[in-house]
Amino acid sequence: MNKLLAFLHELALKLGKNPKLALMKLIQGGLLFAFGVLMIFVANNLLIESLQQEIIALVGLILAALGVLWSLVGYLSMSVLRIYHMLNKKD
Repeated sequence: MNKLLAFLHELALKLGKNPKLALMKLIQGGLLFAFGVLMIFVANNLLIESLQQEIIALVGLILAALGVLWSLVGYLSMSVLRIYHMLNKKD
C-alpha cells in the first residue's frame, strides 16, 4: 500500500508541474473526441447500411473514447493533480 501511495505522489508531482502540456492534452483529447463523433455521424447519415458503415462507426467510437481518456488525463493534470501538488508542497 505504501508503494502505491508513493507512486501516486510521484505521478501527481510529475503531471502537476507542466500546465501547458496538460492544456495541450485537454485540447488534443477534445479534438480527437470530436473527430470520432464526426466519423460516427458520417457513417450513420451518409453511408448505406453495410459492414463498412459499422466498421467506420466502430473506429469512430474507439477514437471518441480515446479522446475522452486523453482529455481526462489533461484535465486531471491541470486541476486535481495540480491542487494535490500544491497541498503536499514541503516549502
